[in-house]
Amino acid sequence: MAGSYHINAIQGDHLQINLKVRDINCNPINLSGYDVRGEVRYSYGYTGASGLLLDLNPVVYSGIGGSYYPSGVINIDIDSVTMAKMPVGIFVYDIERFPESMPTGNCIKLLKGKFIVSPEATINN
Repeated sequence: MAGSYHINAIQGDHLQINLKVRDINCNPINLSGYDVRGEVRYSYGYTGASGLLLDLNPVVYSGIGGSYYPSGVINIDIDSVTMAKMPVGIFVYDIERFPESMPTGNCIKLLKGKFIVSPEATINN
């Protein structure tokens, strides 16, 4: 079962998040041998390319020689130019893991929640 976590972002800001995924006993999930993917959409009903607002491009934090795979840490890093193009609103996202060798097999949702984009007050002209 996927954990729930809401991400708050500001339109035009650089978004950097380190997420720790844990099992039901609060132990970090070992991500050795897995890759991750995640997307932001208008709502769960919006499928296909037209409903995609943002590819989160999550990355499993590996450390030196993969030493951090057991820590369950996933990094998200979205630049300010990309975030400036995001509309203000409340959207949905999820992040799932899959075996590195089989992107369409044995997929498990790790996190899901709201992706909230607030407007920026200072405009850089």
